[in-house]
Amino acid sequence: MKQKTKLKMPTSDVPEYTVVGTNAEGQEDPVKQGVTFTYGPYGEVPAGANQPVSLRYEFTKPLLHATLVERDIEVSHWGGNIATEERYWLENRGATLKNQFSRVQWQQTQYFNPPTSALKELEYPLIIGSANPYFIDDIGNVSTSRFRPRNTPKEALLQLKPRYPLFGGWKYSFKVGWDNDVKSFLRKLKTGDGYVLKVPFLEGPKQPEGLEIEKLTVRVVLPEGAT
Repeated sequence: MKQKTKLKMPTSDVPEYTVVGTNAEGQEDPVKQGVTFTYGPYGEVPAGANQPVSLRYEFTKPLLHATLVERDIEVSHWGGNIATEERYWLENRGATLKNQFSRVQWQQTQYFNPPTSALKELEYPLIIGSANPYFIDDIGNVSTSRFRPRNTPKEALLQLKPRYPLFGGWKYSFKVGWDNDVKSFLRKLKTGDGYVLKVPFLEGPKQPEGLEIEKLTVRVVLPEGAT
């Protein structure tokens, strides 16, 4: 059995990478084809054998890290509503600025949209039927957001644009919330007086580069008298 490992880079500009030697086919290891690096194939290898490799390339996207996320889900049987709020303490661990930030230069670059490690926008898919969204940071309400409600099988979409671009090393804390009809999440058991509540454990923004969460706290607030 021959083994091989393929690594696909976001760019073909990879100035440094580990060269192991030659593979089982007599080729230089790894074999480079465009943005793909293939290590192997290898022939008989002892059990437990390993060979660390490293590749260095330019990553021009933000590295998002949330030191803390708090998610509250409040169920109201009087209003037939479920209110969800998520609070984020966000940090960009991507490349830092070489010089001081210039708002003028930043606005000028938006015309040709060059690659940047700064976070400019968060896309927040929401369940169908979500309503009354809000986006608030430490200063107050942030008006640079857009909500696209949908009654189709597709998710609703909340687009959040922070008050300022989040460069590497910068931090931003905010909260976002919305309402849903309780009927979509709560059902009565066929026997007895019990109910079953089914809600997502976490929703949150969906970014192509992902979001790392260090600590997550989820609280479900039930109506008075519920056990």
